[in-house]
Amino acid sequence: MPEQNEQSNPPRFPVRSALALAGIGLTAAILLAGLNELTREPIQQARDERAAAKLNQVLAPERYNNLIVQDTTRLRIDGIEQPARVYRARNDGQPVAAIIDMTTARGYSGDIRLLIALTPTAEVISVRVVEHRETPGLGDKIERRRSDWIDQFADRSLGNPPRDQWASDKRGGEFDTLTSATITSTAVIDAVARSLASFERAGDAIWRTGGGESEL
Repeated sequence: MPEQNEQSNPPRFPVRSALALAGIGLTAAILLAGLNELTREPIQQARDERAAAKLNQVLAPERYNNLIVQDTTRLRIDGIEQPARVYRARNDGQPVAAIIDMTTARGYSGDIRLLIALTPTAEVISVRVVEHRETPGLGDKIERRRSDWIDQFADRSLGNPPRDQWASDKRGGEFDTLTSATITSTAVIDAVARSLASFERAGDAIWRTGGGESEL
């Protein structure tokens, strides 16, 4: 009698076991979906709170009463590769300020990320650097906790000073230069000026509401 080939009759997986595994998988999927639903809102709320805390560095929260982290658009800034996100602050539906979250790649050591708060008429409220890689002890003085250099932008606009004076004093402009950090100083001054110009160009379109984040 020829020897039986074990591969000719492979063992059959019991139907009952297969159904049991399918049931376990379905139960796990339902539980996971339920968990995601339960945690989605707290996770989003935590994200919004972190974002709002950062925005409150440049704009006092008592100035607006809308959910600013969800009232946004995007702005193409001349000479800057990535469009900036613009957070729109409103009080009882009326525009009171905008915060431009933009990044310039012109720092001495690379990217510098700025938050620039503006009035609807494009006057600077305040500016803060939130990310950078500038040299400790020199370029890092663009941070508010390191020096008050960044405060010089408050109440400025493209008419105060004129656009051609938006440069460091070492380059014939109106703004102070950080000692031994001319490139860093120039990068920040230039970024604020470009943001103001692009904000003015967008005009009332900044404040339009609509589905999703349009790019202006």
